[in-house]
Amino acid sequence: MCKCDLSRRQFLRTASLATMSGLYASPFIMGLNSLAAMAQETNATDYRALVCVFLQGGNDGHGTVIATDPDSYSAFTQARSGAPGLAYPLSELLPIVLNTPQSGRTFALNPYLPGIQNLFNSSRAAIIANTGTLIAPATKAQVNANSVPLPASLFSHFDQTAAWQAIAANGGSSEHVGWGGSVADLIESMNMNSNSMFTCISTAGIALFLAGQTSFQLNVTSAGPIPISGLSQSLFGSQAGSDALTSILSAEETNLFAKEYEVVVQRSIQAQALLASSMLSAGPGGVPNPPQYLDPVTNMLADNPLADSLQTVARIIGGRSSLGVTRQIFYVQLGSFDTHDGQAPTHARLLSQLGQALEYFDGLMTQAGLGNQVTTFTASDFGRTLTSNSDGTDHGWGSHHFVVGGAVQGHDMYGTYPVVGVNQANDVGEGRLIPTTSVDQYAGTLARWFGLSDSQIRQVFPNFGNFGSNPYLGFMS
Repeated sequence: MCKCDLSRRQFLRTASLATMSGLYASPFIMGLNSLAAMAQETNATDYRALVCVFLQGGNDGHGTVIATDPDSYSAFTQARSGAPGLAYPLSELLPIVLNTPQSGRTFALNPYLPGIQNLFNSSRAAIIANTGTLIAPATKAQVNANSVPLPASLFSHFDQTAAWQAIAANGGSSEHVGWGGSVADLIESMNMNSNSMFTCISTAGIALFLAGQTSFQLNVTSAGPIPISGLSQSLFGSQAGSDALTSILSAEETNLFAKEYEVVVQRSIQAQALLASSMLSAGPGGVPNPPQYLDPVTNMLADNPLADSLQTVARIIGGRSSLGVTRQIFYVQLGSFDTHDGQAPTHARLLSQLGQALEYFDGLMTQAGLGNQVTTFTASDFGRTLTSNSDGTDHGWGSHHFVVGGAVQGHDMYGTYPVVGVNQANDVGEGRLIPTTSVDQYAGTLARWFGLSDSQIRQVFPNFGNFGSNPYLGFMS
């Protein structure tokens, strides 16, 4: 890392504009364009990918997208006056103008999101306001009277992560099937991929989001697909040991359980080998490495772990023709946003990583001619409280999210941005927001763009029909 002479503010406002410099003639771009040409020749031009960026721990939506009209901003600063660094000066916020104005309201982004501001202003990003887990629309009176069904264990990290990622927010029988995995099941049933092994891929370990009933997920790291230890290198320093392990894993089994285990192992070995040979390389000659970001805590340049994960996604997308896929769903993760204390520096660092990584990845896809075919979206356990606990915020409910890509009807906000302040219509205590947009609506809108029919969407999202005759949000073209 190197000490940076630019002011932090100047760097944040200008560095993101140069994120994609040097990509235009890179081998990565030329390679992807060649693959695109090959796809056109084989009538396989309908490639689409969804990339879920999960903000683990519960991102503070109040401090991410901020209403700046006088009444709203005054309520925001008053609620956070006791938390150093969380009542951002108006002059430091990054203003945005909506294509569809909300009467009397103005908005801005957190000072550490210049990358998102750039994407928003270029109509490649939209904001989905006050989104969260719901079974049916809920008012404050209904929540207080317990007269409407609610997701299980609100404000619990474990349960609300499950409710966001699974296909049933009420903890029903489908809670161990993620909606990404369920979408993949339908893609497989429609034969949209000639090789279903590469539909669901995670860079963050096993994810409930990608768990399907017939589909399965692969895990990769920045080093590529994870091989079986002892096969990729000598076992205990002995080639004879590796040969013995290979013999055991490939032996014909008669026991039904052992036979099924053999099928899974062999499938994993084949998937690892094919993915390793199909992925583009990282760095010179392959997918350009992401630029470092300016860490607002140390004021020094540092590597961006989220950008590294998205580079891995780009490398896999670059090999899509070899993998035999026209639909892919990815899961990456950034955290921890569980900012009960020390929120000001932690949130600044995480949002700096988020904004730069999303702009970097969208730039890669755009320059590769895939800008309209790859959609990236954020998700999180829940939002956080508007009020502070002196050094941070506590668990909330609804929050604001970003969707990025060329197919996004960007430069706008979808859903209802709430009245700011405590004891308001959507506040169930300390500025915890009752969501006005459900995860089912958010995910269903993405799933329709991905290729699912209305009936299939209602199959995946059992609560979708609870949100009116037309629950779609309209942010996808």
